[in-house]
Amino acid sequence: MRLFAAMCNQPQRLREALAPVRAALLAPPPIDRWGLGYVQSGEVLLARTPRPSTTAVDLYAALEGIHSDCVIGQAVPADGPSMVDGTDNTPPFRYRRWMFVQDGAFAMAPGDATWDALAAHVPDFLRRNIRGRSVTEVALHVLMAMLHDQGGLDDPNLPTTVTRRAVAAASALVSAELTRAGATRLPGNLAVCNGRSLVVARIAAPLWLRTLHVTTDRGDRDPAFRGVLLVSSAPDASGPPGGATAGAGGPGGFEEVPAGNVVTVSRDLRVDVAPIVP
Repeated sequence: MRLFAAMCNQPQRLREALAPVRAALLAPPPIDRWGLGYVQSGEVLLARTPRPSTTAVDLYAALEGIHSDCVIGQAVPADGPSMVDGTDNTPPFRYRRWMFVQDGAFAMAPGDATWDALAAHVPDFLRRNIRGRSVTEVALHVLMAMLHDQGGLDDPNLPTTVTRRAVAAASALVSAELTRAGATRLPGNLAVCNGRSLVVARIAAPLWLRTLHVTTDRGDRDPAFRGVLLVSSAPDASGPPGGATAGAGGPGGFEEVPAGNVVTVSRDLRVDVAPIVP
């Protein structure tokens, strides 16, 4: 597991809904850094750990005490050059109510070709919010710039179709600029959330989708609860994370999101899958 995103309509039952698949939220070592972003009591909060780990990181355990209807998280694998130290370079990254994670993070610095190529697409008022040196943080601000151009940056009820198109356009622009600047690594799967909707894109690694459920006191599935989990696996993964069953056809089985597609989750927990095209 590299990154995950979950939404539900009953924040106090999120961990209960994730319990049957908590193994999917276990990130194998070695880990460079990890973090969570979530909305609780109307506030966007980040919990970030900028320290490497030689043991597995249990992101399910990290959700203890968190009651949220929208959570994103990421464990950055130590499978390449380590990013620079510090919380500011640890995902998730945030702009106002927007939270963002993306596979393939690496560091860069203002003044080099990669940074300048991307930063040129970010207005000054947005660029001032960039605290670290992660290409993922700059990619978030490229996306924010596109949403600003469409007048949707501060719209809490922004249609998911608008966000999806902006994600597609921003991802294409970032990859093109990085390639032009000679970068040897490109960003991968991403998740972005404004607390009311969620967009997760499969750009490179496998992406898995699972419906979440809880039960009543009688042991029946509670029809009042709705939830969804998305997990991005390692590029060479041959099946869902945590040894779960794929394509179960029954309740709660993981389904693989087709390559080059985007999953959108609306405020009312409607899930749509569409090609990632601007």
